[in-house]
Amino acid sequence: MKELLAFTLGVTHPSARMRIEAYTEAMLRLGWRWRRHPFDPDMGKYAPRIRYPGERFIRRGQQGWRILRANEALSRLPPGDPILISRELPVPAQPFLQAAQPLVLDIDDALYLGPGREQILKLCRRAGVVVCGNETIAADLAPFARACHIIPTVVDTERYQVRSDYRTSDPLRLGWLGSSMSIEQTLMPRLEMLADLRRWVPFELVVIADEMPPALHALDWVRLATWSPAVENALAGYLDIGIMPLEDNAFQRAKCGAKLLQYMAAGLPVIASPVGVNRELVVDGVNGFHAVTPADWGQAIERLARSESLRAACGQAGRTEVVRNYSVSRWAPVWAEVLDGLRPPTFLVD
Repeated sequence: MKELLAFTLGVTHPSARMRIEAYTEAMLRLGWRWRRHPFDPDMGKYAPRIRYPGERFIRRGQQGWRILRANEALSRLPPGDPILISRELPVPAQPFLQAAQPLVLDIDDALYLGPGREQILKLCRRAGVVVCGNETIAADLAPFARACHIIPTVVDTERYQVRSDYRTSDPLRLGWLGSSMSIEQTLMPRLEMLADLRRWVPFELVVIADEMPPALHALDWVRLATWSPAVENALAGYLDIGIMPLEDNAFQRAKCGAKLLQYMAAGLPVIASPVGVNRELVVDGVNGFHAVTPADWGQAIERLARSESLRAACGQAGRTEVVRNYSVSRWAPVWAEVLDGLRPPTFLVD
């Protein structure tokens, strides 16, 4: 049995769950034992606002503990066992750059456009292969990598309760699922538009996240649900329609569509901005609708709100698409092929 050690941001971080943990059983059947080394016990958020005196010193202690644990894990690895880094490192990269083990870097977001760019590019140069969540990321990172493979974000389709009754709630429940790290960039800019659209089609906005911006608590038309694996698996009972608004910018064009995949796995119709992979995941009028302008959003919500048969057709088509093309069983053999082709590093990166 071959082994891989995956360094992930946090136990419940979406990338850790959907791109690493979801594959554990399938990879075992293909001869690979995947072990995880999470840096944090939750979502893996490393730089929140300083909230009270002394917190800076606590963070320094936590960071020191992360570094010690990472170095210890690396020191125990046999030279032939690959290392996988999920997204980014919250600790200095030097021990990973100098490690004797083959290195895989898995990137599902445009973090290389932010302040951690230099460290991510060093890891790209050192990695035997960079696994990219979509073509946008691959095009951006290919100049810095020895090899790139595209493996999209997937869902473990067996975990999700699937919608079977497409009668709507009263009021209609429009839903957004995600982490608190993405609410400010993707949902909050559309909040005023959604409030205006409620005069067109009455609905309740259900927001499922680990933490909520204070502004959401004051809105009586927004229902908040704290994220948990159980809530995520039961999306079909929380929402009537899933939404994924995005801004058309370089960072958000690199998104991998995780929200849409989860809605679709639950058999829900979707509405999404046609940005990045959203263009491919949503087939307009088949499993949901694209929406750019406020009028587009209003028309899409209204069409789905008025027709139970359309909601059912879109939800079922989305579920079929995810099972066929974005499931663990579809992509686990590709992961095995990538890992089987790894070779020991031939040089070290400064």
